Amino acid sequence: MSLTFEQLGKQLDALGWPHRRHDAHTYRCDHKSREGELHVYVRLSDHWLVASVVPFLGTKGDNSFELVRWLLRQNRDLYQARFSADEDGDIVLSVELPTESLDPGEIQSTFENLLRYAVEHRATLRRASGAA
Repeated sequence: MSLTFEQLGKQLDALGWPHRRHDAHTYRCDHKSREGELHVYVRLSDHWLVASVVPFLGTKGDNSFELVRWLLRQNRDLYQARFSADEDGDIVLSVELPTESLDPGEIQSTFENLLRYAVEHRATLRRASGAA
C-alpha cells in the first residue's frame, strides 16, 4: 500500500485518533491517559511512517546513567518501538514502519502498542529520572 498524507488522515480517523495537521508531512494526535496527556506526532515520508510521543518524558537532558541504561534495556525488549532523546534532551518514544508494504491492520496494531507502552512506562520513567 502506497500511503498518501490524506490516506493517513483517514486511517487516523478510522482508528479514532483525533488529529490536526502539524506541518506538510505530520499530524499531531493528543490522547488522554491515566498517565497524563500523550502528544503523538505521526510523520509520513517517502519510505517511513513514524509515530512519536514527544516529549515522552521531559528531562531537558538531565538523564542519569541509570535512566539511560534502563532505556537501553527497554529498547531491547520493546516490539517495534524505541526510546531516544530529542534535540532538547527529552525522552521520546517512537515506532517506525516502512511504507513499502504497509496495511491498515499493521498501522493499528503498531499505534496501539505505542500508546500501551507509553502508559505502561511513563510513571516508571518519571520516578527513575526524578522528573515531574
